Amino acid sequence: MSTVLERLDHLPRRNLTVLALKGIGSLVPGGWQNLTSADALIAEVMGTDDPQLISQVRQRADTLSRARHEGYGRALSLYDAVNRSQKAAGGLRVLANIGGALPLVKNLTNLTPTSDSLQAVDLSLKVAAEMLAFTQVNGLPGDSFADFAAALNEYGGEARVRMAALVCFDALLPLGDQALERLDGLLGSVGRGELKQLPAYGAMASLIPGRGDEAHLNFLRQGVNHWLGWAGGFVQGLGLTGQKAVKALESTIGPWQGGFEQLATFLDAFTDTYQHTGVQAVARRLVERAAAEI
Repeated sequence: MSTVLERLDHLPRRNLTVLALKGIGSLVPGGWQNLTSADALIAEVMGTDDPQLISQVRQRADTLSRARHEGYGRALSLYDAVNRSQKAAGGLRVLANIGGALPLVKNLTNLTPTSDSLQAVDLSLKVAAEMLAFTQVNGLPGDSFADFAAALNEYGGEARVRMAALVCFDALLPLGDQALERLDGLLGSVGRGELKQLPAYGAMASLIPGRGDEAHLNFLRQGVNHWLGWAGGFVQGLGLTGQKAVKALESTIGPWQGGFEQLATFLDAFTDTYQHTGVQAVARRLVERAAAEI
């Protein structure tokens, strides 16, 4: 199995995911840099390009990455799970609706979006993945809601842009500019049926605190409620709207001629934004720890 830093070294330098992240990153102070080199990350964290020191930090990072009792690999598996789930769901909707919307990818428009309730569950699973990855990397219990909520205020770089992508791609575009206000009501009406429709749930269930679907649904609602307190201020502070997100994306991927919901479906099917930035963020935390231990 690849280590976290090997995963970082193999991230794409330019593809649709990278273009989408660059577009949405333009809405976030500081933007987003597509870091795809472990040695470059180590040099940045250490403030030196000494090859011997970089090699020592990398060796320590790889040791931590392979250690079963450490949570770095499990954190990546959570990002991988939601990524596979969104691509599977988005891909099925694309295959069912061939049309034409984006010059970059011909013959795609009129994509059928998922139901609002299923979209809300998908968003809640991504928030849960974010929280569980945070607890795995930091050695905290999986239900550390308050610690997670506090940590969101410290997010920067790739983690902050991942949250911007989550807000825009999974809330504002598919559910409208009042998405955050609607989430609690949508999740309140969700049952086991919707939960079971998403592949990510099956992959994540063993890491979600509680036993059984009802307990897991309660966990998802609690996670979203803690995330919403931060997300509302984030959206307001940056003035994020669906229209603003579309304009930012058009600056990098080209004109979009379909609806906002169709664009959200397109992004689900053809981008890996959560996984891509997840690898980068976990790699950064890993290197920071390895550097501190050298």
